[in-house]
Amino acid sequence: MEGFRMRIEKDGWTWALGPMIVAAALSACGGGSSSDASTSSGSGSSSGSGSSSSGSTVTAPSITTQPVSQTVSAGASTSFSVVASGGGTLSYQWYKDGNAISGATSAAYALSNVSSSDAGSYLVIVSNSAGSATSSAATLTVSSSTSAACDTSYLSNVISAISSFETALGSSLTASASYPSASYTNAQLNVYKTNWSNLPPGAISFSRPGITLSQLSTSAQVAAFNALAKTALSTAGYTDLQGVLAADDYLGYTKNANGYGADLYHVAVVGTPSTTGTWTLMFGGHHLAFNINFNQGCAYPTPHHIGVEPRTSFTTNSHTNYNFYSSGTYQVLADKANAMVAVFSNLGSSLLSGAFLTGQTFSDILIGPVEANTGSYAKVTAKFTAVAASSSRGVLVSSLSSAQQAYVTAAIQQYLNDYDSATAARLLADYQAAYGSTYVAWANASGSYSSTGPDVSANGTYMRIDGPRVWIEIAVQSGVMITNQTHYHMMFRDKSYDYYNQLGS
Repeated sequence: MEGFRMRIEKDGWTWALGPMIVAAALSACGGGSSSDASTSSGSGSSSGSGSSSSGSTVTAPSITTQPVSQTVSAGASTSFSVVASGGGTLSYQWYKDGNAISGATSAAYALSNVSSSDAGSYLVIVSNSAGSATSSAATLTVSSSTSAACDTSYLSNVISAISSFETALGSSLTASASYPSASYTNAQLNVYKTNWSNLPPGAISFSRPGITLSQLSTSAQVAAFNALAKTALSTAGYTDLQGVLAADDYLGYTKNANGYGADLYHVAVVGTPSTTGTWTLMFGGHHLAFNINFNQGCAYPTPHHIGVEPRTSFTTNSHTNYNFYSSGTYQVLADKANAMVAVFSNLGSSLLSGAFLTGQTFSDILIGPVEANTGSYAKVTAKFTAVAASSSRGVLVSSLSSAQQAYVTAAIQQYLNDYDSATAARLLADYQAAYGSTYVAWANASGSYSSTGPDVSANGTYMRIDGPRVWIEIAVQSGVMITNQTHYHMMFRDKSYDYYNQLGS
C-alpha cells in the first residue's frame, strides 16, 4: 500500500500510514498486536482484555478531550493536551508529523520559544494493558509576529505608573496589592490570575486579588490609581472602565443593593513588573476583568470580560464623590454592541441564515470565568474543543465580501482598541490573517431562525466571532436589578495567549 511504512521504536513497534499513526503496540504498556489497530478517530482500540490485581477487567483507553489546533507567534509558548479515560495506568506518547517526540510522555505536551520548525501536525497515543487510542491530529501554525512589533515605551510607562501608585499606597497597601514573583510559586500566581468573575463579590466563593478602591483613602492614592488606569488602557478602554464603575454605583444607590458599587472594584499586580519577565496587571470587579499580561516586553490583554447594567443610558447619582469617573450621562458598551450587531445586519438573508446556530440557546456567555480560582486553563480548553467539534459554527469570514469583512474587523477592534495601539495592531494583523478559519455566528432565545437578526433588547440574544485565536462573544440577558430591560455580558479571549499561555492544563 502506498505510504505504508513500519518504524521500530526502542520499546516496541509502531505502524504508520503517511503521517498518521495507525496502531501502537508498546511493550511497556502490556503488548498488543497490529491486528488490534486503532484509527485516528480518537476512539480506543482493544488489544485483548486485561485484569487488575482484584480481577476486574481493564478497559482500553478512550480520549474524551482532543488536542486543539493553534496559531501562535514565533517565540511564544504553547501546549497540546488530551483527557483520556480507561482502566489501569495510562501511558502517553506524543508524535509530530508521525515521529515520536522524545520525552513527550504526559497528557500534555508543552513547547516554549516556538519557531517555524515546530509547525506541524501533533497527536498522541494513549495506552494501557488493554489497548490504545489515537487522538485526532492538531495543527500548530507559527506566525511571524514577534516582540519587535511591541511598543517598549508603553511597557515602560506602565511600569512607571505602577511604581508611582505603589509609592502613593505606602508599604502596607502595596503588600496587599502586589504578588511578587519571588514570594509565590507559579502555581499560586496562576490561581490569583484566574480569580476573576462577572459576579459581585458576595456571589463568589473566592476573593479577588489585590486591594479595593475603597481602600484608597487619600487624594494622592486616588490620583495615582487613575493615572495607572489611564496609562495601561487607551482612551476607549479607560472610558469603558469609568462607565462600568459608574453603572455599578448607579445600581448600588438606586436599588439600595449591597455588593454593588465602584468602591468594591479591585486592582492587583501579579508577578514582578519588569521589561523582560512575565507578570499581570489586573483591574476587576462585578462586570469587569481586565487582565493585561506582559511577557518579554509585549502586552497580551486577555481574558477580557466586561458587562453592564443598565444597558440603556443613565445619569450618575448626586451622592457620589466621583473619585473614579466623571459625573454625567452614560450609555456603556453601546459601541461594542452596535458594532457586533452591524456584522449580522449587513450579511444579507442567506448568510444571516447560515450564521444562525439552529437549536442552540445561550443564557450567558459560553466561556466566561470557567477557570475561576483554579490556576488552570483546562476547563477553557474543553469548552473551545467542544465548539470546534460542533457541526454548526456559523459562516466563515473569508466567505464574506470585503465590505462585510470590514464590519467583522470593526467589531474586533472595539476590544483591541481598549489597549495601546501597538498591541492592537499586532493582534489585529494575526486575527485578520486567520479569517479563512474564523466564523461569525448568532443565536436567539427560541433556537429558531428569525430573519430580523440579533436584537439586543431581547433576552437570549447571542453573537460571537470564533477564530483560531480570537474569541469574542456577547450575551444579552434580562436585567438582574433593573428587570424591565436587558443587560450585556461580553467576553474577549485569545485562545493561544490568554494569560500569555502561562497556565497549566
